[in-house]
Amino acid sequence: MSLIAELPNAGLLKKVADAMKDLCKDVNFDCSEKGIQVQSMDSSHVALVSLNLKESAFTDFKCERPASLGMNVDSLTKILKMTSPNDSLKIRHQVDSDVVGFQCEGTDDRISEFELKLMQIESEHMEIPEQHYKVIAKMPSSEFQKICRDLKEFGETLQLSGSKEGLKFQVKGDIGSGNVLLKPRESEKPEEKVSLTIHEPVNATFALRYLVNFSKAAPLCGSVTLGLGPDAPLLVQYDLESEDKGHLKYYLAPKIEE
Repeated sequence: MSLIAELPNAGLLKKVADAMKDLCKDVNFDCSEKGIQVQSMDSSHVALVSLNLKESAFTDFKCERPASLGMNVDSLTKILKMTSPNDSLKIRHQVDSDVVGFQCEGTDDRISEFELKLMQIESEHMEIPEQHYKVIAKMPSSEFQKICRDLKEFGETLQLSGSKEGLKFQVKGDIGSGNVLLKPRESEKPEEKVSLTIHEPVNATFALRYLVNFSKAAPLCGSVTLGLGPDAPLLVQYDLESEDKGHLKYYLAPKIEE
């Protein structure tokens, strides 16, 4: 066996696959002794998805030698749909095998097994430069999702600006315009608070449909972190339930004004 990985709950991988499937069709799951990673651009090369599922997220993890498992994300979600969120999930792959095996075990002693054919996917590993964001915002992921969905009704381009006033989402379109201003707020519950760090004001525009896609990862984590810099891709980061299990990051290139 070159890979044996056991997740205590299949729900985590299901949420990850659901969060990626509208952006990436076929991806390589790169396995090493540190865990499982994915880096994939969407077809239009505007957005990058970066997943880091750390070894600590698994109850059992052995990877004897690094392997790249190419999978169709839609097919993976079909397999994971058959699992219950609290089933334990074992992922197995043998050296040079062209399938990856999934075994899920429920609390009712039901064991289901699936195999998924692997694909050869050409992909170049992208180095993501370390960014020093001028604006960092942390907010409830459900609120981010609602803002993106609400504003999508007004237009296609979102103007995002961070300043001392707060974080402002603005959209202008044919039917009118909308804007939402989020101000920092404290809360007993970390997933309800809004925190803003502004090193300098930043104003940038992005294609809103991508942000609506990114916001579909909301079930992964109660809060989401946005990183904004001048002429830099926007970072949208979710922890995988908790920070020590890893993260799912999206990067979105800004729209260049014509």
